[in-house]
Amino acid sequence: MPKNKSKSKKHNKASKTTMEPNRRQGKAQLDHNVNLIYEHNMQALKQHYPEIARMIRDTQISGKYQLMRWNEDTPSTLVAPAQNFIYYEPTNPKQDAADEITALKLKNTRLAVFLGLGLGYELNYYIDHMATEQNTNHILVIEKDLEIFKLALMNEDLRTYLNHPKIRFVVGIEAGDLFSKLVPILHKDQIFVLARAMKPVYHSSALSLNRDYYMQVMKALREATIFEVSHYGDSPEDSLIGIENMLINIDEIVSNPGINLLFDKFKGRPAVVVATGPSLNKNKHLLQGLEDKALIIAVDASLKVLMDIGIKPHLVTSLERVPEVVKFFEGFKPEEVEDVYLAACPVIRNEVYQAYPGPRVIVYRNLDHFKWLGVDKGILDIKLSAGNMAFKVAEALGCDPIILIGQDLALSRDGRTHADGNVYGEKQTYMLEGEFIEVMGNDGQPIPTTPDLYSFLKAYELDVAVYSGTCINATEGGAYIQGTQVMSFQEAIDRCISSDAFYPLEIIRHQEANFSGEEKKRDLELVLTLIRETEQDVRDILSDCQQGVDICEMHQEMLARCLADAEYFNTVRSRLDELNVEILAPQERCKQRQKTYQLFLAHVFQSYLVKFTMDMVAVPGKYDDPDLARVEILMRHVEWYRVIGGLVAICLQALLQAKEKLEERLNYSCI
Repeated sequence: MPKNKSKSKKHNKASKTTMEPNRRQGKAQLDHNVNLIYEHNMQALKQHYPEIARMIRDTQISGKYQLMRWNEDTPSTLVAPAQNFIYYEPTNPKQDAADEITALKLKNTRLAVFLGLGLGYELNYYIDHMATEQNTNHILVIEKDLEIFKLALMNEDLRTYLNHPKIRFVVGIEAGDLFSKLVPILHKDQIFVLARAMKPVYHSSALSLNRDYYMQVMKALREATIFEVSHYGDSPEDSLIGIENMLINIDEIVSNPGINLLFDKFKGRPAVVVATGPSLNKNKHLLQGLEDKALIIAVDASLKVLMDIGIKPHLVTSLERVPEVVKFFEGFKPEEVEDVYLAACPVIRNEVYQAYPGPRVIVYRNLDHFKWLGVDKGILDIKLSAGNMAFKVAEALGCDPIILIGQDLALSRDGRTHADGNVYGEKQTYMLEGEFIEVMGNDGQPIPTTPDLYSFLKAYELDVAVYSGTCINATEGGAYIQGTQVMSFQEAIDRCISSDAFYPLEIIRHQEANFSGEEKKRDLELVLTLIRETEQDVRDILSDCQQGVDICEMHQEMLARCLADAEYFNTVRSRLDELNVEILAPQERCKQRQKTYQLFLAHVFQSYLVKFTMDMVAVPGKYDDPDLARVEILMRHVEWYRVIGGLVAICLQALLQAKEKLEERLNYSCI
């Protein structure tokens, strides 16, 4: 972390004999040095945090807080005159900040979360005196009050921190928006893996002023971390299914157009996203007559519900890899769905494609193995559910507004989980088991939801937060999605859907015609070549993992003895660097085969890697001697090699099966 290289030496003058604020001095009479500090800080803020810079420019110094000095030789302190509140011990604010931070008795603070900035003294002290010994990788500074932040910019030169890529500032964000603001920060560089070594850093005055808000910050950080961990997968087995399905679905991928042909082709046109929550019963009939005036995108579970009342969506999204999805698409005649495009991610089971007789559009989720494949169909940042997927499809196509119906993301108050006509029933028992979470409903009253639905709700909050258009939640029941406008579906139709037709189906057909399919054989041959090249890399990575196991097992007894016998450990401590290189060398060789390791394999074992990394980050917190932490980490790498090696072996088998089928297809079939 950086050292604070330029600190302000001059501050506002205040009475030496009283702490009574001079209002004019606090609000207007800033000397030249203070103005210079502020402008320098604002230049850095504008460069790296333009949104915060705009808010600060618009923030007036109201007198709610003021900068005061006890005498000429002391730095400024922060006071709140109306509350008779002093933020720092007035005679020595910087020492007070140091004492408060030291009293927290922090250990292994890999991610330091500052709850309040104050005047920046705590941040200065932490970086100058604690960040190195705490092995801090990242710092997150969260300040609720824009006026306090503005006074800090007037008081201390913070440019070193504002410019630093591993220090992030979150300022003036409402509590309800914290989750959607924090997730992208934790996602970048996978900072969330430091969660088990994440510690709050604060001055007690910050909590006195805004305790409830900073408790909400910690809650939002926990939820953001859980969301990020789930985003990287719940289990390697689930990711393996996705890889296997993708390889099985190669023929579908190369034979059908991609969603990229439709990007921005519905610019400024309304879309209706139809999910299957119980509230869909209230307004699904209003879709009749909208087919030519709005793009209708249904999730897979909604298809039969809509078809039963004579409504044909233009696109149907499907994402899940489970066998149960097949039932959503069975029983249709080709002529019934000839105008309904299955916009599926090709990690679904091939049986779904076999069951559905209608046209297809290929939609990639933002997974590296689709980049490895090299057959461009368009990648979307799809989160957890088919509903989230439908929203991202509408966004990618340029739709504005996007109107949601049936997106309850909660149980109805009479205990129903789905709308009438769902193929698995309106009360699905697996969703009624376990604990419920209470969230705010669209009607302003609490409503119960499940952990899975809650995660879909949080995913929607993230999607809506980055969507540049208007999202209207016309579900008429269910959970409130932060950032949406709530109204009835009829009101949304009246306000947002014009009587003028623009014929979405014709637009889709016209763009689909640009896909000739003539490149199919070429694409299959390119994929086969890629598989053959990848096969050798996978075999080499498998060999490296086995070497890693052998090396770890050779040293396991010695490392275990180091943890149990301090005297013995001191005799071998000097060998730690050498052992570190030897044990980690096979791992480094695996990672050097970047295209295969990162693009083809990583999605399969990333859920394991995330949990392994989080565990290793937490290890130093167990020991006073950092070298003992290194010993445990090295010992546990035998697990890394065994697990990764086992998963790579399974991927190799899937790759060989795909190679065999492609070779047979190209050699003996007419394409």
